[in-house]
Amino acid sequence: MSKEARSRKLTAAMVVNDETDLIRATLHSVRKIADEIVLLNIGNSDAISSIANEFQARIVAHSWQNSFGEARNAALTHVTGEWVLWLDPGETMQPEDAANLRQFVNSQVDIMTAYVLLVRAAHASGEIGTEQVGQVRLLPNHPGIRYEGRVREQVIQSLAECGMAIEAVPFLLQRHPIEADANWKVKRASSDAKLVDIEIKEAGPSARLMICMAEAVQALNDQENALMFFEQACRLAEHGSPEMLEAFYGILTALDNQPDGLEMQIQTCMTALEIFPLDAQLLCAIGGYLQTKGHHDLARRSFETAYKHGQINLETWHIDDIDEIAASCLAITTLNQGKQAEAEQILIDALKDCPHSVRLRRQVIEMHVKHGRRKEALTEVENLPVNYPRIESLRSAVRGAALASQGNWTAARPYLETAYDQGSREPLCFRWYAATLAALGESQLSRDVLQDWKQHDPHNAEPGELLHSLLAGPKLRQSTGVKAG
Repeated sequence: MSKEARSRKLTAAMVVNDETDLIRATLHSVRKIADEIVLLNIGNSDAISSIANEFQARIVAHSWQNSFGEARNAALTHVTGEWVLWLDPGETMQPEDAANLRQFVNSQVDIMTAYVLLVRAAHASGEIGTEQVGQVRLLPNHPGIRYEGRVREQVIQSLAECGMAIEAVPFLLQRHPIEADANWKVKRASSDAKLVDIEIKEAGPSARLMICMAEAVQALNDQENALMFFEQACRLAEHGSPEMLEAFYGILTALDNQPDGLEMQIQTCMTALEIFPLDAQLLCAIGGYLQTKGHHDLARRSFETAYKHGQINLETWHIDDIDEIAASCLAITTLNQGKQAEAEQILIDALKDCPHSVRLRRQVIEMHVKHGRRKEALTEVENLPVNYPRIESLRSAVRGAALASQGNWTAARPYLETAYDQGSREPLCFRWYAATLAALGESQLSRDVLQDWKQHDPHNAEPGELLHSLLAGPKLRQSTGVKAG
């Protein structure tokens, strides 16, 4: 169908409760592109009444029916725009993305197509990367479109019945940091579990509902039942479907810190890879498990396959820079096999593919530092983003670390001390400053720096390992090497 370029009426729609600050943040980010704002209010009307005037929004009071699908359908009856942009409270768009989406609606949309936007979660402490998923969020205002499900509501079935195609577009919705808060997760999980229970009693179990229940009980720290529900989801899911893949991911997370969990994780990955042989996350996961077991060559092959051939499924939550992680892990396992030149080349090639990767550039800096290549390391520092925090203290840390790596401890100390005192909390600064202090006989100060590192990054095992190594003297200095950023 031809795409006519003209101004089209765009409605921003949300189902809201009492989250006034979150609602404001969302509406502020899209107020310049939305011709109409429809808020279906399932909570206290007084709590968000001020938003109506502030954003010229239409607030529709609605009795909560224990169903997000029903609520979205109710909101659609009040939409007058030709196109609907669905948002959740707290989600925001960067100005450039918002402007580009508005231009896309005016010039490129197809009335018989629904569009998938990327939704990125807030980064959680200790996680290796930030997760994102593709969701249908931009739709034509068509009377045949309806949502199904009380929770994890879906619109895919009705789009198929309307004969609509689904396409992905490069616009990002960023979720609010509150979603990484433990109390918020517990509250949300309790609510979701109740909705799942109601729907199961009505319609019976399904993979969608089992995954939702598993995630809910997992947020409530019940890993045993989470594992059970993820396994049920895997059995109920259509073979090779995104839901089956998501269930496998869930099983792997539920097995963390379980007795014999590592062996079960390896077996789960092997089973999953028979169905999804090039899934990048599964390949990286089994690479990590195999590396922990000491199977370095097999781990390297897994990381190499993930880096060179890995794929992601947009319909499942996935780490947004999994390709960079695969390259990083491949370089580390290659280095651990004594192949220094090959490891460096992997990083150099990966940076050509991902020139904006902070993770890979920091790793290259670490490698240059380890071999005393100060000039090359400082050149890579200059290639970091202009808004990189405490860049001057990082320069000082690099100068000192390059000297320390060559055993020039006395000359290294002022640079590293200055960087540390200026607030640098880079692993590179922590690592080489602690090593320098230990080499100069300042054991207590070295311990203090490592304790600070441990407190600053509680999910990182390295400071604890170095604290243990400090008792062995020179081993601390020998252990300083390239780590994943």
